[in-house]
This record gives sequence, structure tokens and C-alpha cells, in this order.
Amino acid sequence: MVPQQGQKGIAYVTASDNFHRQVVRGQTAVMRELGHVKIQNLKVDRWRRYPYKGRSVLFLLPPPAIGEHVAIRLFLDVFMTQARPKEVAVLGSDAASDVYAGMPGLAVYPAWMAHDDLKRFSVAIDLNDVPARREIEFWPVDMEATLYELFGLLAPEPTPLAPVSVGDGPLRIGILPLASSPIRTLPPAVILGLNKLLGGEGMEVRIVLNPQQNQSKTLRSALDAAVPDLRYTEDTRSVAELLALMREVDYAVFADSGPAHLSKLEQRPGAAIFTSAPSDLLLGGHRNLHPIQVQYGGNFCTAPCGLAKLRQTAEGRVGCMASLEVGRESLPSAVSGPDENLIQRFQLETPVPCVTALASAAVGIAMDIRANLLGRRR
Repeated sequence: MVPQQGQKGIAYVTASDNFHRQVVRGQTAVMRELGHVKIQNLKVDRWRRYPYKGRSVLFLLPPPAIGEHVAIRLFLDVFMTQARPKEVAVLGSDAASDVYAGMPGLAVYPAWMAHDDLKRFSVAIDLNDVPARREIEFWPVDMEATLYELFGLLAPEPTPLAPVSVGDGPLRIGILPLASSPIRTLPPAVILGLNKLLGGEGMEVRIVLNPQQNQSKTLRSALDAAVPDLRYTEDTRSVAELLALMREVDYAVFADSGPAHLSKLEQRPGAAIFTSAPSDLLLGGHRNLHPIQVQYGGNFCTAPCGLAKLRQTAEGRVGCMASLEVGRESLPSAVSGPDENLIQRFQLETPVPCVTALASAAVGIAMDIRANLLGRRR
């Protein structure tokens, strides 16, 4: 999307405290945080009952986790059709702004909007207030289905199975193994198993990495040490570039990650491999991806456990319930910030047990994905 540009002499508001603190640096004459502006958000219990027809609606967005923003875009498609508002805008899309690109009738404000523009909206709705998000560190939210329910909208029917189109050349396969945490990133054994099986049958396999992501360098080093002639794509840094790449492959294999959710927008065919998160909840009514859920059970947890990130005890021990042999209540905080030592440890040396189980099942997973891929060819 085109970057936002401000004008001299106009006061702005932002929904991002990080943007306000790091960029504006307290210049309240230029920009203020939305919490300090006289605007009242509609309470959650009124979302279903408010008369939106013919009115202007402003949605305040949660932080830029791609999966949530894909769900919000899909919800907005239905909301605009069924509720029939006069105007809809979103504020705070930040790095996820490309998710909303090209959506008819939607005004997108990535970081800020003019203070005077607030006056034209009949109502503001803060999607950070979705009740289920309060426990999101321990259990994911089907944001799309939750919003349909909270707004009293009729949810769409499940999508049809997405076919794999066959052209004249070899099938083009993309493997997108990275997630935001090592407990959801695909282990090298799974990537190498897919490359060996599918590449061995004449398919063109590419591994999609992102040098800006902390785990990318570690993962590539391990892959290169095992097989030196793998094919990589490493220039997909934005949502728009990821969407373009998905159009270039016939079938994609995803970790439980933002790119997997992006595939819902155009119903691109593929498979998604899940460790700690439940596949049925995160895929919802979208059948374009073949779900694979790791099979793991132990004394302290059973996959899926719901954790999105590594966590730590009060004493600073890092891991998950199974790796640390503790209950959830003993892991009060998530690990924040990049740490190369932790990435090396949990990605390659001693992965959490469900990721180890995933690596052990690599051959069977590759066979499962091959069967799904060949069965969907048209």
C-alpha cells in the first residue's frame, strides 16, 4: 500500500502507543494517542444490536499479527454486505496493511488519521476488546467466527476444496516453514523429507525464507549442511510479496503461521502443519489447506496445548509444559525479543517434544501431503 503522508498544521491521532512513543516522541501538538482523545468505543455487548445501516463505522485494529488481520478482512467483507454501513474505515493496520489492499469501500489508516476525521464516524469499535483475546497466549482464537457471532452476522458456508491446477511444466511447490516461534516452525527433517519425496518425482520445490526473521538464518544453515543444492526464495519481506509468491506456486506447505492464513484470501491450495495450536480452530471453515496435526501426548500436556510461544518460569527456565515438566500455571510469562541462543537450542538442538514428534513423523507427513496434492489435481 502507499505509505501515509501527513500535512503540516494538522493534528493527528494514532492507535499505536509504540508509534507514538518511538516516532512522534510526545509531540502532542502533532499527534496524540487515541486514548487521550474524546472518542467513546462501542461496548462489546452492543456490537450485535447497534444500527450500522447508513452510518460511518471506524474499527480500531489489534497489533499486526497477520492471521488476525486476515480474519478481520474476511469478517469485514461479510459485515459490509449484511450490515450495510455508509462507510467503513480501519485504523492501526501497520505492517498488515497489505491484507486490506484493494478491498472496495474500505478506508485504511495504517498508523494515524487526522483528528478532525474522527468526527465523521458514527461509532468506533475496538477489536482489541474481543473477550476471547484475553487468553490468546494460552489458546488461539478463531477470530473470524468469533466476530460473526459477536456482530450477529450469518457466517459464510465452508469453502470448497481448492483444486491444484496442472499446467504443461512441473508442479511448483512452495515450502514456507517459518513461524514466529520455534515451537511452530517446521523442523529441518520435515522440510528435507518433503523436498526429497516431491522433488524426486520431478516437482519444482522451493523453500521460502525471510532473512528479516530471526529463525531464518539458523534454519538455512541446518538445511544447507544436510543438502547443499536446495532451492530458496528469500525476498518475500511484505504481505504483498507473500501473496504474489503464493500465486506463483501450484501448492504450498505452511507452518502454523501468518502465510498459512493469507492463503485463505485467495483460497490457494496447500497443506498446513500444526504443533501446539489446534488446526480445526485456526483453519475454521476454509478448506483450501489440508490440515496435519502432530500427534503427541505426555504427562504434562497433549498436543495441541494452545501455546503460541515459548514461555518461562519465575526462575527464568524457558520451554513449554512438556519440556520443563510443569503445569501451565508455572509458566507466567512468554519469552520476548529475539535470542539467537534460544533459537539455536529450540530449533535444532533440543526442540520441544511436540516438534520432536513432528520431526520423527517426517516421512509419513511427506507421504500424506503427496497424496493430498495428487488427489486435488485438475
